[in-house]
Amino acid sequence: MKREHRDWLWGFSTSFGITFLGMMVVLGAVCFLSYSKAQEKETQKQEAAALRREPDAYLPGEEDRLNLLIAGRDGEGAEPDTYLLLGFLPDRGKIALCVLPATTYLEYGGQGGTLGRLWRQGGLGYAKKGLGDYLGIPIHRCATVGPEELDALMAWSGGLLDYDLTVEIEGEAGGRRLSMSRGRWQLDGQRILDLAAYSGYKGGERERCDRAALLLARLVTRTLPVFLEEEKGAGFTETALELLDTDLSAADCLQRKAALEFLARLELPVASTVFLEGSLSRNYTVYHLTDSCKARIGEVYGEPGAEPKWKFSPGEELLEEPVPVEEPVRDEEKPPRDSGSGSRVVKDSGWPPMQEPGALERPGQGSDRGG
Repeated sequence: MKREHRDWLWGFSTSFGITFLGMMVVLGAVCFLSYSKAQEKETQKQEAAALRREPDAYLPGEEDRLNLLIAGRDGEGAEPDTYLLLGFLPDRGKIALCVLPATTYLEYGGQGGTLGRLWRQGGLGYAKKGLGDYLGIPIHRCATVGPEELDALMAWSGGLLDYDLTVEIEGEAGGRRLSMSRGRWQLDGQRILDLAAYSGYKGGERERCDRAALLLARLVTRTLPVFLEEEKGAGFTETALELLDTDLSAADCLQRKAALEFLARLELPVASTVFLEGSLSRNYTVYHLTDSCKARIGEVYGEPGAEPKWKFSPGEELLEEPVPVEEPVRDEEKPPRDSGSGSRVVKDSGWPPMQEPGALERPGQGSDRGG
């Protein structure tokens, strides 16, 4: 009898223990799953909140692009001698800068001309249309900037710009005597425009424009952080719209506010330059861009997916972009006068020379007397 009672107690204890253990396992699993789901929901909430707070979660699109043609002038009413083609390309993570001389050759309306000639005929808006049509790129807006306007804009990012000048500057710019030694300088708006207009570089127009592009890229890089501060960014925009002669609107700037902040937060360099390749006319008054250079400009500033107007030669697109010129360019050296005829001839660079505007000769065609 006692044995049977003991066996019964043992069986009951065993069954109860197993049942209790099973119930605890089930309860633990339920608690664990509930806790995991709660943690997962909390993590999702935190990630969603972080995405709302984190500006880098924003990705700009192709609709945020904007190409501008900016003319640099030395004083009110002065004719621009330097044109900056600025591409705001946030979807590609960069701002592209290409400086073109006023003597840049183009064709518009069936006639050959230069950027400077189109400016004289119809102002900057006319030059913008002509250049965009010739290069096959959209140029959405244009602006004219002088030393005073540039100073006002630079004031928002710290005023004078620190700059290491690597060459001796001695000559004239804008009708003023310009003398600057090698070394570190603090540049105001007038000095920046002077360096961009200085024509005494050994490499001629190509070196002048390449150096100007690098200088302006430095200024753009310094200015971008302004847009991370609400007050400074708004002040810079209002100053630009108020002082510049431009067709840029407040809506253009507001639409790209987030894109500007996006570029300002990037750790990689944002400002990039498109260096020139070209040759001068016989009398050094017209500058021809090579097909390679025009194709490169079209590649950078063109509409995404659009058929380029200018194309690289086979294999040419694999070449690296040319470095900025600091030494004389072979096709821009000014040879001594010919003792027989007294005329100067540019060394052959594979691109036809041209005459003075007024009798412009299209590359590969006859002369255009009606231009």
